Amino acid sequence: MLVNFLRDVFRLPPVTAFLSVLDQLSDIQVSLLNWLLTRDTFKLNMVPVESALSLVKHQLSVPTPNFAFEINYNQIRNERFNDLTQNEQYKIFYAYHGTRLDHLHSILHIGFLGHMNKLSLFGSGTYFSLEPSVSLHYSPFATVWLNSLLGKRLSCLLLCEIIDQPDHVKRAIENETTSNNQERRIVSDSQAGAVPDKYVVVTSNELVRVKYILIYSESNELIQVNQVTRSGLRTFFSTHRYHLCLLFYFILLLLIGFFNSNLFKFYWRLFKKRSNHLLFGSWHLTQ
Repeated sequence: MLVNFLRDVFRLPPVTAFLSVLDQLSDIQVSLLNWLLTRDTFKLNMVPVESALSLVKHQLSVPTPNFAFEINYNQIRNERFNDLTQNEQYKIFYAYHGTRLDHLHSILHIGFLGHMNKLSLFGSGTYFSLEPSVSLHYSPFATVWLNSLLGKRLSCLLLCEIIDQPDHVKRAIENETTSNNQERRIVSDSQAGAVPDKYVVVTSNELVRVKYILIYSESNELIQVNQVTRSGLRTFFSTHRYHLCLLFYFILLLLIGFFNSNLFKFYWRLFKKRSNHLLFGSWHLTQ
C-alpha cells in the first residue's frame, strides 16, 4: 500500500501540466494536491534574491541562491506573532537557519521545536546565525521530486523573523555595556559559556517564524561547497583569532627554547662535525 502511494506521488506531472491532466490523476494524487495547495495559513511569493539577502548585513561571502520565496501569513497568524512584540516594545530582526529539506514542511506549518534540538553546546533552543555561510553548513542537498521546475537536487536556507525578547533571545548586542551584553549572551543551561558573535539562540518557539526560503539548486552545489569552505575558514580564524595568536606565540617560545637547549647544540655540533668530515675528507681523497 505504501509503495503504491509513493509511486503515485512521484508520477505527478510537472506543475505546468496539472490543469490539463486533472481528470487523469488518481484519487491519491488529487488528495495530495488538495492537501498541499488549498491550505490558507500562508502563501508563497517568488521575490528577487537580493531583496532577501539585503535584510541582514553579513561580512563573509555567500553563494547566491537560485530562488527566493517570501512567506505571507494569514491574518490570524500575523496578529498572533505581532502581539508578541507587545506594541513594538520588542523589535524584530532577521537571522538565518540551516536545515534539511525534509524538515521544511514541518517548520512552515508547525514552527520551530527548539526543545527537540540535539545541538545544545550553548544551551537549549533553536540556533540561528547572522552569517548565511555559517547556516549553509546545516543545509545539505537532497534529491527531490523529479518533475520539480526548481531542479533535481535542492538545498534550502531559511531567513527568519525573530522578536528580540531578551529573556528568550540570546545574542551579542552592539553598543551595549559589558554586563548587559554578557547577560544577553548566556543561556541558563549553556555548557560552553556565552553565545558567540554572529550566533543567536532562541529558547521560545513562538518568537521566531520563517519569512523567506532561499533555494539552491544542483547547478549551484559545487560553487556553494567551495565558497562555504572558504567562508568557514574565515569564520574560524575570525572567531578564534585571540586563541590562535596565543598558540602561535606558545609554539614560537617552544622553538626558541629548543634551539637554545644543550641537547640541540650537542646534535648541531655533531652534525657539523660529520658534515665537515664528509666534505673535506672526500676532498682530501680526491687530491
